[in-house]
Amino acid sequence: MVSKRFVRSLDHTLLLSAAALICFSLITIGSATLEFTDESFSRLKDLFFMVKLLHLDYTYVIRQVIWILAGLLLMALIMYIPYEDICKHARALYVFNLIMLVAVVFLGREALGAQRWISIGPFTFQPSEFAKLIMIITLASFLSAREGRLDRFRDLLPCFAYVGVPTLLILMQPDLGTSMVFVAVMFGMLYLAGARPRLLLALIGSGLILMIGLFALHTYLHKADVNLEKQLLALEQQKKVAVSEKDRGELEKKYQQVEKDYREVHRRHESFHRYTLKEYQMTRLTVFLDPQSDLLGAGYHIWQSLIAVGSGGFLGKGLLGGTQSHLTFLPIRHTDFIFSVVGEEFGFLGAGALLALYLVFLYRGLKIASQARDLQGTLLAGGVVCMFAFHIFVNIGMTIGIMPVTGIPLPLFSYGGSNMVMNLAALGLLLNVYMRRRKILF
Repeated sequence: MVSKRFVRSLDHTLLLSAAALICFSLITIGSATLEFTDESFSRLKDLFFMVKLLHLDYTYVIRQVIWILAGLLLMALIMYIPYEDICKHARALYVFNLIMLVAVVFLGREALGAQRWISIGPFTFQPSEFAKLIMIITLASFLSAREGRLDRFRDLLPCFAYVGVPTLLILMQPDLGTSMVFVAVMFGMLYLAGARPRLLLALIGSGLILMIGLFALHTYLHKADVNLEKQLLALEQQKKVAVSEKDRGELEKKYQQVEKDYREVHRRHESFHRYTLKEYQMTRLTVFLDPQSDLLGAGYHIWQSLIAVGSGGFLGKGLLGGTQSHLTFLPIRHTDFIFSVVGEEFGFLGAGALLALYLVFLYRGLKIASQARDLQGTLLAGGVVCMFAFHIFVNIGMTIGIMPVTGIPLPLFSYGGSNMVMNLAALGLLLNVYMRRRKILF
């Protein structure tokens, strides 16, 4: 009897949309991780769809299924514990979150130019992924205790400090993408908690102006640095071929002046990156505006992704039919750029179906937030929806060239254990709020 009530209390539409996303993702991962030669590619691309399923790379699929099962267990545990009881431990969770992120700085394993992973025996996980969900839980408790006291800018300062500490620890890894998620979720939850929209918009606008100013200053210093370096190289060549002593003397004076200017600009350029973002981070954040400016470097990922998505057309090339994916032109195609594989193999129709599933998922999440029985439930559900929405927008945006490449995975879709477990735990939190939208459930 209790089990039937439990099943009836679940949001079936939300669960079905999540299940459809995961099934779609497993097929896409199995296809994306295959690497073909020209001969094997031509042999497999014309097979019947059900036969193609037998030729998927099940190594990655099985690993992902294991993480899905682990995520479902955590999801069930979170659903079982009333969200009020979870939030009672917000302080302990916040401290645990900080300890976990500090441990990454000192004990983390480096990969792909960042120190984001911790290894425990044979398992490796990414603490910053779980930090997102912990931040939502702790911030919900923090903001619900300040209900009605978020009208002025100074009222928001404790909130910025509360989120700022873990955000700075994540930036130290460095993980710019997750830091952006923290900021987006914080502003979304502040709005739901009752902060004045005009104040939030003014803060967001000020932040955007500051970012534009930083990028403009970076562009100026970078171009000046490069131009002066080119002038020095040109003057060196001219000195070598100069015939008269007079010409060599004039060139030497000019060289010394340019060298002095170069050292000063280079010093300012290095100081700028020391106190803001690294050079490669700035490049990644701006190259999407003109990926052809560095096709063999920072713009390569975006350009290959645009080719993949554009070549899919309306119906796509079919499962296992993507040349960009299977001939390895498209990098990290089973994680950050998995939407590009969807666009190439399933076309506009498949990409549209994927977006429709996400739309249903987000709509049900917003309904849960609106139906929550208290502010704390609204903040928990709203925080999860903000996190998912930001992930979806940024990930898909970077694959089609309208957002910078930040390494943010596609929720419930990209390959990765930490991300999938965290997503399912977040789904469990959504269902937790939905199940307890009434005072008495059982």
